Amino acid sequence: MGESAQARGRCVLLQLFLFLCVFFPIGSSFSFGGRGIGINYGRLGSNLPPPDIAAKLIATSRIKHVKTFDMDPFLIQAFTKTNITLSLCIPDEELPALSTDPTRADLIVERSILPFIHTTKISSISVGNEVSMIPDLAPHLLPAIKNVYNSLKKFKIHKRIKVSTTHSVSVLAIRSPPSHGIFQDSIAGPIMKPVLTFLNKTQSPFMVNLYPYLTYKETTEVPLDFALFTAKPNLYYTDPNTSLVYTNLFDILVDALNAAAASLGFNNLTLVVTETGWPTNGHANDYAASLQNAKLFNQRLIKHVMRVPVLGTPMRPGVPVMVYLFALFDENLKVGEPTENHWGLFYANGSKKYELGVEKHGVLRRTELARGENKFSLL
Repeated sequence: MGESAQARGRCVLLQLFLFLCVFFPIGSSFSFGGRGIGINYGRLGSNLPPPDIAAKLIATSRIKHVKTFDMDPFLIQAFTKTNITLSLCIPDEELPALSTDPTRADLIVERSILPFIHTTKISSISVGNEVSMIPDLAPHLLPAIKNVYNSLKKFKIHKRIKVSTTHSVSVLAIRSPPSHGIFQDSIAGPIMKPVLTFLNKTQSPFMVNLYPYLTYKETTEVPLDFALFTAKPNLYYTDPNTSLVYTNLFDILVDALNAAAASLGFNNLTLVVTETGWPTNGHANDYAASLQNAKLFNQRLIKHVMRVPVLGTPMRPGVPVMVYLFALFDENLKVGEPTENHWGLFYANGSKKYELGVEKHGVLRRTELARGENKFSLL
């Protein structure tokens, strides 16, 4: 590396260090029964720093939780002795073979877990990402999960590392009112109930990717302020069945998922929001996707889930929610809508997009909401 490149590297390192120190001043030990803010670390970019550099940059902050999208030993190695807890993911394409061949699970554990078990904090493994709605993969889901769990049990580390899978919020057939949340008929019985039965038995987390931005874009009934956590006190939603009051879309989606799980008999699963965030750019006419709105959403989300005392959701008051923001970097190789390339908190060159801030804030008590006027309804 030449002198100018070294200088640029030091500049990027300093920028990331300063950003992360501001962004993640709250450190908490990981517990699926606890709360915290994590970050998704995706690598679908042509010019992103390698894992060892990214890990060192993250380690300079007080962030303690990172979620990945693969089981790459090179990536896991980068987080050894960093005091950062990893949530790993087995890629979707592995599921068919993994579901029928237990030795495949042993190979994954032997390659990506055992070499790091004493030096790296690994909290969980997601078997697949949003495959419960994919007909070709969903039938392989539970057998693959069980084979991974059995492999961890074989090596006596199943109590240290939980096994689950990550769902999309599209598993819901009904999202509002949240008390009526139910899963899609096509997967409720054959997919979701067996998977949730396993999670309940093993005390593993119910992992869901949940994006208020996407829900806002799908409907005309939700005000933008309500999705951004910036609604005024007189703008709220009352569940007509429970009279519970909601001041933001995030809580509605979380409680709809809680209600859907309860409809199948699971009332105490620990829900982890494995992805959420807001894009900083998109289509030319997508005024919701902006740097300012992304800043507002992420700032307010952090305050919301890290409140003291724990606020929880209207359906589960006082129950904390673990949240992983999406994502660490912009990823220019992702395909799909223009927003796909603009979810990062950093640009690919390592410069921060905006300050998140962690200043103290007041708590709006739910009893105060009764004085307001319900401005909208959700369909």
